[in-house]
Amino acid sequence: MKLVVAEKPSVMRDIAAVLGATTRNSDGALCGNGYMVTSARGHLVRLKEPNEYDEKYKKWELADLPIIPVFQLVPIESAADVLCTLENLMNSSDIDEIIEATDAGREGECIFRYIYDYIGCTKPVTRLWISSMTEASIRAGFDSLKPVSDYDKLYNAGFTRSKIDWLWGMNLTRLYTNCFGTKCSIGRVRTAVLNMLVMRENEIKGFTKHPFYKIKLDNGAEWFDDEQDSFEDKSIAERKADKCRNQPCKVVYMNAQPKKENRPLLFSLTSLQIAANDELGFSAAKTLAIMQSLYEKKLLTYPRTDSNYLTDDMAAVLPERVRMLDCFEDMSAAVEWLTNEGLNIDSRIINNSKASDHHAIIPTENIGNAVNMELSSDEKDVLSLVLNRFVVALSPQHEYTEIEYIFDIAGEQFKCKTKTTTKIGWRRFVKPDDKEKDKIGSLSYSEGEIFDVKKISVTTGETKPPQRFTESSLLKAMENIDRRIEDKELSEYVSERGLGTPATRAAIIEKIIADGYAERDGKKITPTATGITLISLIPDEVKSIEMTAAMELQLAAIQNGTVSTDDVINSITNRIKAIIESEKSKEHTRVVNPKAAGVKAPLGKCPKCGGAVYKYVRDNKAVFYCENAPKSCFFRVYEDDYFFLSKGKKLTEGTLKTMLSKGEVKISGLKSEKTGKTYDALVSFTDRTDKNGNAKVGFVMRFDDKPKKGGR
Repeated sequence: MKLVVAEKPSVMRDIAAVLGATTRNSDGALCGNGYMVTSARGHLVRLKEPNEYDEKYKKWELADLPIIPVFQLVPIESAADVLCTLENLMNSSDIDEIIEATDAGREGECIFRYIYDYIGCTKPVTRLWISSMTEASIRAGFDSLKPVSDYDKLYNAGFTRSKIDWLWGMNLTRLYTNCFGTKCSIGRVRTAVLNMLVMRENEIKGFTKHPFYKIKLDNGAEWFDDEQDSFEDKSIAERKADKCRNQPCKVVYMNAQPKKENRPLLFSLTSLQIAANDELGFSAAKTLAIMQSLYEKKLLTYPRTDSNYLTDDMAAVLPERVRMLDCFEDMSAAVEWLTNEGLNIDSRIINNSKASDHHAIIPTENIGNAVNMELSSDEKDVLSLVLNRFVVALSPQHEYTEIEYIFDIAGEQFKCKTKTTTKIGWRRFVKPDDKEKDKIGSLSYSEGEIFDVKKISVTTGETKPPQRFTESSLLKAMENIDRRIEDKELSEYVSERGLGTPATRAAIIEKIIADGYAERDGKKITPTATGITLISLIPDEVKSIEMTAAMELQLAAIQNGTVSTDDVINSITNRIKAIIESEKSKEHTRVVNPKAAGVKAPLGKCPKCGGAVYKYVRDNKAVFYCENAPKSCFFRVYEDDYFFLSKGKKLTEGTLKTMLSKGEVKISGLKSEKTGKTYDALVSFTDRTDKNGNAKVGFVMRFDDKPKKGGR
């Protein structure tokens, strides 16, 4: 029998339905037609934390750095039961082959292989690699399963990335926490992104505004000469304006140029997150979650893609995919127009060399089902963005005539440009912004023509500082980080990839905010006093984008097979050792107020030591921890603790607050794993230990004031 291991239960059910595996066994797997289909729940295994290698690391001592372990994997506490089930299934004598069906990407590869390696499985493995969850895509994937060895380099890059992030984060977080006397959370990528926020804030605060003055005609033309187009002295501008008033205006130059404007590319994850932030105000994390839901509902293709292009074999399906949109009331006119005009399928759509592991985001062949689905308003909004971009990207080019005029009045020159649309093309589906509207005019002059100007005015303007980052502009900056790097090799490398990956950029931003180093102010993201202080204290080699880009270049070399994982790890380890030795020799300023501005208020008092309990987000999941952890307290619980997940719930911030203040909380609608029925219970904390004997916090429930047996 073949065991199929999916990443999530929903994907397990979709695959099982296609394979005809409809009988559920005692382990929750779906069986039939020679297949057994099961699932993980995301990551089940993680790298050990320092104190799990040696008890002495529970205390953050400068003398113990650097910590360079022989890396080992351990189960994630909240997922131990799921891992145990997978271990039994994968090592079962009934299974002779395993099909890896986790998400087709670097993270999905790591999820499966961590599990496979940790439980010591030796069964042969093949890889299911698909870009959508439709029946046709799943069937095609099973018809062309890949050797798992095809993805060894991808896994090596992913596992190495985890190791260097561990080494960098664990060592430098402890180093600077000791140096400055307050928690300093350091990350390989997120500290570089925080540095970008702080640098922008410093530019804004250091900016000095200066007024300037322009001379404008009533037709929109502005004064200029060979050196400038404005004045710092208003009196000079007024004198020139007075010189021109009541004088004839002559058209001394007129040039009309036919031009074409290419349509936007199809969406990658990052460009979709940017559009959703600009148009809907959604955070990058929210957009990713919605995209994941639409992917699992088989309406859109794989979300975590960095590509804006499709592959050659997809060209043939595009006309039919467009016609499928006719079932949407607000898309039928667009479909009719585009079909009549003809689809523009060229190298801006099809480009094998620029389609990476996954192609651009487009609707699947099941898109018509969305009409009868109960989608949330947010899902409808994101789906609308993708469908509109799909139509726009396949539309003809926008064609227009740009006319440049230069006028002469009393020896002074004025110029303006106007646009006249000759073929609307893709802009039929895009509202022009204010700047675009300003360029669209109805001026019509002939060269040599003389006319009277009704009004000449002097307008006042002011130089503006750089704008604070929005989530949209920060994502753009992370994607186009090459523009900030002087090193040519690094710049060329990251020009295709950016800082972080499409799948991690949202989590990076959320982690910076959760750490209290930045905050949202409407759409804007600004560094807090805490974040500014941290960046001011740490050296460039720890916070520079060049450092992060260089590491990404090394990871790419692993994935390309041009460098070994050991070489990269050794290189990073040596750099960490050098930083630690350098900092140990310095005298550091102690930060007096560790709860500086920007740190969110605690949720309550720790039931173990009385310290403050805070919330942060890791891998898009909330973690609640005591301020004294992990040095002298073991209180740390997760929103996806298995106790809650197994009962159809999550540990929310509100639930935890009540438990911290009252000791227990009543929860309604808990679901029985065996019967599926719901019930209410009182839930409180309990002490437990993991299989290594480490103290942990668990949960127990009771009914009618009687403890329930078997609680975790």
